[in-house]
Amino acid sequence: DYSNGNDKIVGAPGIGSIRELKGRKIGVEIGCLSHMLLMNALAKNGMTEKDVTLVNMPTHQAAQTLASGDVAAIVAWQPNSGAALELVKGSRELYTSADEPGIIYDTLAVSAESLLKHRAEWSKVVAAWYDVIDYLNDPANRDEAMKILAARVGVTPEKYATYMKGTRFLTAGEAMKIFRKADGFGSVYGSSAITDKFFVDNKIYKENVNIPRCIDPSFTRAYLKGKK
Repeated sequence: DYSNGNDKIVGAPGIGSIRELKGRKIGVEIGCLSHMLLMNALAKNGMTEKDVTLVNMPTHQAAQTLASGDVAAIVAWQPNSGAALELVKGSRELYTSADEPGIIYDTLAVSAESLLKHRAEWSKVVAAWYDVIDYLNDPANRDEAMKILAARVGVTPEKYATYMKGTRFLTAGEAMKIFRKADGFGSVYGSSAITDKFFVDNKIYKENVNIPRCIDPSFTRAYLKGKK
């Protein structure tokens, strides 16, 4: 799946656009994907990090940071981004991950050792995941699904339903399209390459990752073949 709005840049009251952040302070957990989302938003508005002042902020403190009045905006993911919007009256979304689909993918990653030893078991996990996606996509299951998921994170089903809108769950067929090798955020290869560069540039780790070696579409491909 990929984030489709749950990751947000939230402006303080009186801030109505990304461009209005020029020369202002922004609370963000530096080095996290929220930071990358901010860089993307700035670039799309003809700006860079040099045009703003970044205030390193633990993501779970996003709501309190925005309420303090010390920053003009915060960058965070749900439930922290939503909490900031609720706590600070007059705040608003300035930019979200829905504005750049594929900038933040969620994946299942396993060690090479586990993959070699338990490939058949991991195939079952992948098949189970796509069964879950089919279940979630059936409107008849919506109420039950919200109850199950909400209970896992301790919120009401109604609240969790608002989170669901901010994540784009991919069917196996849709996933195979993003598994194609291409540049840009429409491919998990392209998106991972951009993210990898961001992490190296921000010294999260030193050396670039060999992206093609880290992605294996064969499990999803085999699942689709078995469904025919």
